[in-house]
Amino acid sequence: MATMATGFLIAGVAAAAPASAAGNYSCSNWKQTPHSWSATCTVRSGQARSITECSNGKTLYGTWVGRGTWRFGGECGVYWVVSQDTRGRG
Repeated sequence: MATMATGFLIAGVAAAAPASAAGNYSCSNWKQTPHSWSATCTVRSGQARSITECSNGKTLYGTWVGRGTWRFGGECGVYWVVSQDTRGRG
């Protein structure tokens, strides 16, 4: 599982995540295929990461990143993306 904090982070499938009380961030420009997803996320304080659940039962966690604009996303290979999420913390 490759993570690129400067470009692409591993994660999952859903609608735009709201800013979290545990970290101030927001995501936009969501794109999705059956096997992958991506979004542009801006972290204003705290940290955030992406989470992807694949149809083979694996959950992929992105690296926690701090302030800045990042591309979050997930890639399940030949398996389907079952769910995607972003999480924030302090």
